[in-house]
Amino acid sequence: MALRIHFTADDLARTVVRASPDSMWELVNSLHVLQSRRPAAVYRPWLRHARGRLAAGDFRRALRLLTTLVPPRGGFPDFLTPADTDCFDTSLALIRAVPAARLERDLAAVFRRRAAPPWVRRLAGGERQVRQELGYALTAYHREFLAPYWPRVDECVHGERSRRGRDILDGGVEQLLRQRGLCGRWDPPTLTCGYPRDRDLCLEGRGITLIPSYFCTRYPVTFIDPGLPPLLVYPATHEARPAAPRAALTDVLGRTRAVILCALDPPCSTSELALRAGVSIGSASKHATKLRDAGLITSSRHGGTMRHTLTRLGSDLAHGPGPRARHPAPATEV
Repeated sequence: MALRIHFTADDLARTVVRASPDSMWELVNSLHVLQSRRPAAVYRPWLRHARGRLAAGDFRRALRLLTTLVPPRGGFPDFLTPADTDCFDTSLALIRAVPAARLERDLAAVFRRRAAPPWVRRLAGGERQVRQELGYALTAYHREFLAPYWPRVDECVHGERSRRGRDILDGGVEQLLRQRGLCGRWDPPTLTCGYPRDRDLCLEGRGITLIPSYFCTRYPVTFIDPGLPPLLVYPATHEARPAAPRAALTDVLGRTRAVILCALDPPCSTSELALRAGVSIGSASKHATKLRDAGLITSSRHGGTMRHTLTRLGSDLAHGPGPRARHPAPATEV
């Protein structure tokens, strides 16, 4: 079974990669992980945190409401993942304001093959009290289960976006679509992805937003309603933390500066660097300035973000000299 996404030339020109994690897609995908019988090993630290919160507080009713709408397998209502939002509070406000007609339509699409409990039928009717209960459940789950872990989610998604950006720079959008990390096979003009059921999605010039997700596993996800803005939520690559710097490098630069130098592969912003190295943003910025002054990194501004990249000399120091070290380049060369 597969999801076949059909592109036109206009769709290729309008394909973008989301710049940051989507709070509601991460929330629903994390509910799948929490209910999984065989979760991937990479999620074990988060699962220990989640189970600890369950043991420490009274969140079982909130979790019961959410897992009724988002079961271990199968669809969940589209209104839970509003399009084009960049923070949880905005998403929550949009969910609370969903028109009753859409609530009824989205819930009917999900509960066609399973019985809806009474509270879901009341939600489908737009009952205010049930809407409020759902809002409380979403808020409690996000605050207790996701927010404490968000720096790791953010780091993973930003790293994925950096890799996909390099794909586009190296070979355009088609090279991006050829990457196996998207869980798909690019056979122009169609991207075919593994999916729980057979489905065709025709973009028809609208383009598509690719959303890397920390908690997305196995299959990519999209909206049930083909009339909504096209998107594809896919599993972000979970990279290992930067390797510990060599002892000799630590002796020369100091431990923190050596860790920061090694963490700059792949290139990243100051905030991403702080997450990777486990330091404050201010500390990461100060150390990056010293490394730049020494010719070990270069920095360039993109909008409001400063992006740091190892120079050839910096790369040789961080990882040991490679074959190209036989012909040293000036320290400032990128």
